Amino acid sequence: MARLIERGIAPLDGARRRLFGLLRRSELAIAIVARPDRRIAALAAANALGAFAMAVFAPTALLVLGPVLLGVLHVAADVRYLVLRRGLPSWWRGLVWTACAALVAVRGAQELFGSAAALLRAEHTLLAAWLGAAVVAGALASRAWRRVALAAAAVVALSAVALAAPRGFRLVLAHTHNLVALALWLMLFRRGVRAVAWPLGLVLAGTALLASGAMTSLTLRAGWLDAFGLHLFLASDWLAPGLPTRSAVALTACYAFLQSVHYAIWLLLIPQEDHPGQRTTTFRMSARSLRRDFGDAGLAAVAVLAVLVLLGALHSALGTRNVVLSLASFHGYLELALLAYFYVRGDVGRRAARARQERAGLSLAEERGGPEIAAQPAAP
Repeated sequence: MARLIERGIAPLDGARRRLFGLLRRSELAIAIVARPDRRIAALAAANALGAFAMAVFAPTALLVLGPVLLGVLHVAADVRYLVLRRGLPSWWRGLVWTACAALVAVRGAQELFGSAAALLRAEHTLLAAWLGAAVVAGALASRAWRRVALAAAAVVALSAVALAAPRGFRLVLAHTHNLVALALWLMLFRRGVRAVAWPLGLVLAGTALLASGAMTSLTLRAGWLDAFGLHLFLASDWLAPGLPTRSAVALTACYAFLQSVHYAIWLLLIPQEDHPGQRTTTFRMSARSLRRDFGDAGLAAVAVLAVLVLLGALHSALGTRNVVLSLASFHGYLELALLAYFYVRGDVGRRAARARQERAGLSLAEERGGPEIAAQPAAP
């Protein structure tokens, strides 16, 4: 099967070589592609501009197509870069898997029986316990009591809010969890913010413009408001209940924009950051890396889930989108728990960079299964 996969993606590497042969004719393209910081900044900026345009002119299409096409893949990337590649203690990794399974089960029950108050409280009780365990796990690794105290205070406050107002907390988390990926990227994977300051500025500017309502009139006048059975006003009722129409539309467009940024961080930027050295991988090398991280069974499970989602979307894109977002919501809690763990452990900034360098020799040797192509963007 592995040999068949490699043969199947061989034409992609051929097309990739031809594409970069063309790009080498441009000095500007060479200047961007050959330097990882410039390449990552250009990818981040291109995504921010494209997502902003879609959020203004086709927000509902963005809301439906994003989870359907990228939902399973970006959750797999969450697991890959936060759990499988981070050197977690075996007991903590086992607890992470248990928490994920329990949250999926609770959400499955909510899909079958409705979001009853008891199920909502069970979900947030699991979150509180998971966050507390994350602080303990980080404390055992670092003994940094100041960070432990700060993280514990934040966990207690967050858990109290979640248990006191579960529906409101879930709504707020739906909007803010897109920013957690941004924090994880900058804390764990980015060596310095300066090189990506301008695409970050584009993200912040796009968020401010959309949230302020400055683009709402253009969206209502010229935008594609009804896509795949979802109307923008219905989406606004879900994402901004109780707000005036224009404010609700503005917040919904902002959510669609940041969700797209969230997907790009996990599927484009973090894979680029986590790869050692200046060079990047071919599609064949990326496939081998995925197989090494997930194993045969894990990689098959991701592929099967992605195909099932696509088949479901052919029947009902909106219904499939809703189920995917519900069952995959555990990944937002995963990001929060691992953010708390890595903060307490001190695995940020220079320490994170050193950890990547320590893995670099092994990763590069393992991924090398053919001639590596210099100065080429990594395969998604």
